Parts: sequence; C-alpha cells; structure tokens
Amino acid sequence: MARPAASNPFFRTWSPTMAYVLGYWWADGYMRIHPNTGGHFVQIASIDIEHLQAIADAMGATTALRQVRKESSCREMVICNQGLYHDLLNLGGIPNKSHVIGFPNVPTEYLVDFIRGFIDGDGTLVWNGDRPVIQIYSGSQQLLLETGRYIELMTGIPAPNISHNRNNYYIKWSTIRAKCLAIWLYRNNNSLMLARKAAIAQQFEQWQPKKSPERGTITEKMRLHFANYLP
Repeated sequence: MARPAASNPFFRTWSPTMAYVLGYWWADGYMRIHPNTGGHFVQIASIDIEHLQAIADAMGATTALRQVRKESSCREMVICNQGLYHDLLNLGGIPNKSHVIGFPNVPTEYLVDFIRGFIDGDGTLVWNGDRPVIQIYSGSQQLLLETGRYIELMTGIPAPNISHNRNNYYIKWSTIRAKCLAIWLYRNNNSLMLARKAAIAQQFEQWQPKKSPERGTITEKMRLHFANYLP
C-alpha cells in the first residue's frame, strides 16, 4: 500500500507540464478510494517506465513505481493524496472513467500539451505502408468527439468521423493531415513528450505525398498554420 503523500498542489496551476500530465492521466490513469482505509489514490500505469518516472518526477511524487501484476511489463505510479484526488475531480476526472469521461475545460494555450499527453497515452503514430497515420482510442465516444473538434479549432485539421472497434471507439488522421497533426503536437514543444512517439512524429514531418492531395484535404486554416510543410 502506498503511503499518504504530503500535500501536492500539482493540478491546481495550469502549465504545459501540468496539462500534459493531465492528458496522460486522462488516457492511462485512474482514481479510487480504498474501501477499508478511505485512502484517496491517484494512479497512472504505463509500459514506458522511464517516461512514467519522468511524470512522477514532474509531479514531485516520491513513490516507487510498482509492477501492475506478476510478469507484466507495465508499471504504475500510485499517489495517496486526498487533495490531489479532489483537484482531479474539480478538473473533471472521475473514477471508472473509461466509457463516460468527457473533455476537461483546458485553457486554449494548453490544449496542445493536454492532447499530446492524451495521445501519448491512448494514441498511436504508425506507418500504413508509406502513409503516416495517427489514431486515438477511447471507450468514451464523447471524449473523442470533443478531442477532434478541439484539434480542428486549433489547427484547421478537420475532425475525423468516429469509428467503432469492439469495446472501443477511435478517430484517425492519415497522410497530410496526420503529418500536420504530428507537427502541431511534437514540434517546438518544450513540455513532456513520449520519446518513441516524438521520433515517429519527426519522421512524419519529413514525409511528402507522391501525388497532390485531393481537393479539400488541406483547409485554408491548415495552410496558415503549416505553410512550410505542405505541398
């Protein structure tokens, strides 16, 4: 059992790092109250152990990362802190959030950091043949709907339709839209980012389509934001 932590005001003041960690928690975190002790726990799990340690360090958490279960490569950070728990509640976090959580009220200047954290947790950057693709998965259809809308608001990249796969939903960008999204998320950002996904984003930045994109693929707002990267 994790020991109760000293007061931790991490989620009380917006910053790029705070927004990123909030996004990562939105993807891979959970919160609970222990039924016997009444301890208030905030937890984040990840297979990227070094990155999880960087998040713990950013939060000022001294708790050791523990193995989720025997023979699992996943580790979790567990903080027992009632104040931190209630700060997350105030931001829109909830227990058992997977299928019902929505998008929190994030200040505009920190949306890129929050969404990068969310994608580092629940997204993928992959190559489909020679085409870049970014996908985000969630059990909450509403969360994905709002995420797509906020990305479109900030970048001009049109929000994709929501697709369903077994127990999850997902949204997907490909080709030039995936390239632009990767640039927005990972280029010129000094906050936290998952190194292996940032490396793929850098590859996306160098990608060029073999033929001109179809009409309407690139919006006027995308041309304003990504003029140096578009064909």
